[in-house]
Amino acid sequence: MTFFLEQLIIGLSSGGIYAIMALALVVIYKSTGHVNLAQGELAVFSTFIAWTLVQMGVPIWPAILLTMIVSFIGAVILERVVIRPFDEADDLVIVAVFVGMLLGIHSLAGAIWN
Repeated sequence: MTFFLEQLIIGLSSGGIYAIMALALVVIYKSTGHVNLAQGELAVFSTFIAWTLVQMGVPIWPAILLTMIVSFIGAVILERVVIRPFDEADDLVIVAVFVGMLLGIHSLAGAIWN
């Protein structure tokens, strides 16, 4: 019975994470008309920030709050500096920008946490 409950909790938490990611993709698509291909990398980067804070001894809830603040500020900077200049560009250019963000964030996370 314990094994079943553990698997149930793991499944519900994994499903919740997938649902939140799907909701984020839908909100981005509905507001911009484009699928942000870097959405998953942004989530991974935020997860690494939270993990680092917890490893440094910050309790979990303050670490989550700090991660949300840092992620929000980072997202605003990315939107203003990287995405906003291409606001009126062709759709293919926007896709290329999102692919570039995906590769850049992935490389940055690998450089920091590898």
